[in-house]
Amino acid sequence: MKFFPICDPYLSCKTYSVQTIGFRIVSQPILEAILKFIIFCLFLSFNIWATETSHFNVLPGKLHKGGFLDATPSSIENSDQMLINIVYEIKKKTLVPVPNQFLKGTYEQKLPAIFLDERGYLELEKVKSMRIDEASVVHLGRTTIGTLNDAHLIQILPDNKKSEMILSYHPTTNALGWDSLKLILHTDLPILGDYVIEGKLR
Repeated sequence: MKFFPICDPYLSCKTYSVQTIGFRIVSQPILEAILKFIIFCLFLSFNIWATETSHFNVLPGKLHKGGFLDATPSSIENSDQMLINIVYEIKKKTLVPVPNQFLKGTYEQKLPAIFLDERGYLELEKVKSMRIDEASVVHLGRTTIGTLNDAHLIQILPDNKKSEMILSYHPTTNALGWDSLKLILHTDLPILGDYVIEGKLR
């Protein structure tokens, strides 16, 4: 076995050994530096991916002819949860007397961070339903959507009963993994009633 020194401008000279099967690093500071670099890269890639927005086209509904809906996750400091911020805008049909405040709006929903990938949905599938912050989440089973087989169908029921959300998740879908999203607004207006805004991922 042969030994040779390698000097780094920021570290003291360390001894490395060369074996017939490769290199065996015996420098603890360099090992720690490599580990820190790997952790930093993973953290950076996670945050870039986690903040990616899912863009949906709003399908025509009872009183509207289209629109858009965006869902963006963000982390919550000192918490194991994430905040999903949903922004929507719909275009009403001609001569439909819908108040302007119902044509666009925002909707926020907290979810455990494990729902950033399939782990959360698989766990929910086992227990069928779980309580989260001011809401209940229910696994409605598996479904096929287009070419996506075995997608998870999820219902979110906020405690305030002003709305509910039904979404389909598939691990091959980008961003949040949601292929479709249905936002149901429970209103007191007779013309609206329980109004459905349904989005399909672009």
